[in-house]
Amino acid sequence: MLAFAYFSHHIEGAIHFMAPLTILFFINVGIFLWILIKKNYDSIMMDVLKQLGILIFMYGVFGTLVGFLQMFDALEAMNETLPLAVISGGVKVALLNVLYGAGYFCLSHSGYIILRMLSKNKVVA
Repeated sequence: MLAFAYFSHHIEGAIHFMAPLTILFFINVGIFLWILIKKNYDSIMMDVLKQLGILIFMYGVFGTLVGFLQMFDALEAMNETLPLAVISGGVKVALLNVLYGAGYFCLSHSGYIILRMLSKNKVVA
């Protein structure tokens, strides 16, 4: 049930924005695991992990802005007054990109913080 909602949100939030967000997040998880397994906390990959998380968030914001522009273009082209439910549905769909981007960023940055703590304490995981 949860997986169905997850994938339906990908379709609603424009697959050409949601799919790259998810792919970038899984690449980020792979980098996190690589650093954790190799115990190479001072490598350039730490910076890549952090910057990729920021890119994920910014791509979500970009997707939301594009969604808002498309929504307002469609609303401007209509001549009749629309009910609030139609407008709020468009806003919900437009905000899915930034929601997923922010969620992925939080998870990504949490991994970065964990790795930084491990590097400072020299704890072997």
